Parts: sequence; structure tokens; C-alpha cells
Amino acid sequence: MKILAFAGTNADFSYNRLLLRFMKKHFKQMADIEIYEVGKLPPFSVDTSLSEQTEVWKLKQKIKAADGLVFSTPEYDHGIPAVLKSAIEWMSYHTKVMDKKPAMIVGVAYGRQASARSQVQMRQILISPDCNTNLIPGNEVLIGNVRDTFAKDGRLVDQKAIDNLEECFEHFIEYIQIFQNVDKGELNMAVKQPTISDAYIQFPTGRLSLKEVQQIFSTIPFEVDLIDSTDHFAWYSDKPNREHVRNTASLGETVQECHPPMAVPAVMSIINSFREGKKDVVTRPLWMNGHRSLIQYYALRDINGHYLGTIEFTGSVEYILNLFENGAWDKDATTGASKKTNDSAEEPEEEMAVDASTGASESSDDSDASEDDTPLAADESGLDATTGASETGSVDAEDDTADASTGASENDD
Repeated sequence: MKILAFAGTNADFSYNRLLLRFMKKHFKQMADIEIYEVGKLPPFSVDTSLSEQTEVWKLKQKIKAADGLVFSTPEYDHGIPAVLKSAIEWMSYHTKVMDKKPAMIVGVAYGRQASARSQVQMRQILISPDCNTNLIPGNEVLIGNVRDTFAKDGRLVDQKAIDNLEECFEHFIEYIQIFQNVDKGELNMAVKQPTISDAYIQFPTGRLSLKEVQQIFSTIPFEVDLIDSTDHFAWYSDKPNREHVRNTASLGETVQECHPPMAVPAVMSIINSFREGKKDVVTRPLWMNGHRSLIQYYALRDINGHYLGTIEFTGSVEYILNLFENGAWDKDATTGASKKTNDSAEEPEEEMAVDASTGASESSDDSDASEDDTPLAADESGLDATTGASETGSVDAEDDTADASTGASENDD
């Protein structure tokens, strides 16, 4: 179980930070606790430029991946520190990353009342409509007189405080598991039992059940993602071992929310070119996760040409390239005969590529292709300087690190 814990101060020394370090070590058999320093974030402002929001975006991805959140807050002037309030503003302004996320509050202070007042304020904030966390009720961790409760080496030594912390944290883990079990139940129902078990979709080319549709997307070797016509991340295929790891918490987010800030302009350039009808496809070959992959972006349109969204089609091409490099196309697929004839054999005047499924030639009778008809290489002319996309709308060779559906850079830590 993964817990993201916030040290609610930017002070160089903090007993609240020591408490989280103690929890990380003390509860390591129960959860993997990652401590996040809110001081890394820029001060909250709606006018902060995208170029300064990379750390904010990274934090949002950590929250989405976490099973639960722990906030450790000191008390300044009967309230939470400004730096912690600023961090919460980033986590709740025009984003729902904390929505229904299990949360717990702990706190350390010098006085006998510990951080009681700041924790009350923190509870009010976390259950507000913009945050809407599933805050565990009761289970207060209020540690005061810190000079007596912590040893010089940072260990919590007050046994009553340790007992209370253990009881509250165990309750928090059980609280998280309740929500996980509900989610897993819903997921299993979706996988094993579509909404209506006998329901099907009638296509012009045949009929598929809902279960067959789902399993097709889980089985095909390429993964598919969709940004809808309103620029929201709407759907992704549940293919195992995806190149781009997706999270259901990202569904419904805008392009701006689910992309690293630096990638947003390039992504919007692709989407706008599709929406405006300037391009229909952008292709990008990349090295991903140590192997060669192909990403293709397609404009999704209805039969009248109206824009419905952007499809991202991603997958490893190592298997295909290995077949080619090992000579898999050296033989005629229909006869098994080698395409390389011996010296005594008479070469046919013309060889035509044949469709193995229908036997139809892939080239028309009047095709007299010249050397000038070969596609442009990725490093040749004809590239759009703003996005790297070919003027023909087929190749994007420049911005090779951004994922158009989530914007996740292949180089992100």
C-alpha cells in the first residue's frame, strides 16, 4: 500500500518531519510511505506560468498513484502554515486529484494542546467541496511537548503517543482497504459482467457483445487512448503492460491537467490541427522503455467529417522489426518461394505485392512509381516548425518525448 505523506512546513528543522520519518520506518511492514516536502512547490497563484508548474504536475501524479494521504501539520497562530495552505490550493484548484482520496491528519507542536487548532482547520479544508477527501473521522494524533516525546536522534519515545499513533494508523489502513475493496468489486463486475450480460453492438460489418469489445481491446498488441472533442481524457484500453501507464483517476481531466505543463503547447497544437481539419494523422517513432515503439495520433471524425476527438495508438514494434531484419519477407507468402531467383531462373517482368487474405494485388495496374514517390525521411524537409509534424500530416519527428494523451515525458523521473 502506497501512502503519500506531506511535511506541512518549509522549515529546515521540523518535528512534524521527524514524525513522518518515524512513521515511515515504524510502519514499513504495513505501507510504503513517501514523504513529500511542500516547500518544493511555487507559491500558489492563478497567474503562475506553465513553465513554473512542472513540480505541481509531478505532485498531482503522485497523489493519483497513492492509496492514501497523510498531512502532518504544525500550528502557527492557531492555524496551519501558509506553505501548507498554498500546497493544498495547488491540489484543489481546477483539479480533482484529491477527490474521495482517503486522508489522515497528524500533528506535532511544542505546547500541551499540540496542533489541535490547526488540525481542526485542516479538517475543514480537506472536507471542503474543492478538496472532498475521504477524511478518516476521529483518530486524532495530537503530540505535544515535543522536547519530551522525541529523542535527540529523532525517535518518538513517548509510549502513550506511540500506542495512539499505532492504533490510528492501523484504522487508517483498514479505512483505505474498505474503499479499495469497493473499487475492486466494481472493476471485477465490469470485466466479468458487462452492464447487461447479453447486450451487444451491431456494426455495419457484424455484431459484437460488450464482453467481446472489452476483451478485444485487452488483447490487441497496441494500446489505445482517447481525448474527446472537449479536450478531456475520456478512455483508455486496459491492455496489460502498457507503454504509457494510465490511471482511472486521470479520466475526465482536461488536456492541461493530465499533461506536464511544458508539453501542453505541443499537445494542443496537434489536437487543434485535427479539430481545424489541417491534419488527420501524426506519426512518431520513439525509443520507449528500452525498445522501439510507434505512436500514431489520429483525428476521430464522424461520417460527415465532424471532429469527435483524438486517438493515440501506441505499441512496441520490436517484434515486427526483428521479423524484417531476420529476412521474414525474403519469401513469397503465397508460395513459400524465395524472392531471390538463381542465375538460371528467368525473372518475371513484374512482381506484384499480394494481399494474403484475398489474393488481391496491393498495387493498381497504372502504378508507375518513381524514386521521387518515396516518403520523406523524418530528418528531411517538409516539417512543421511548430510541432515537427510533416506538412502532409503524417510525421511528427521533433517533439519526441511528450505523450499526447497524458503528456508524460519518457525522460520524466
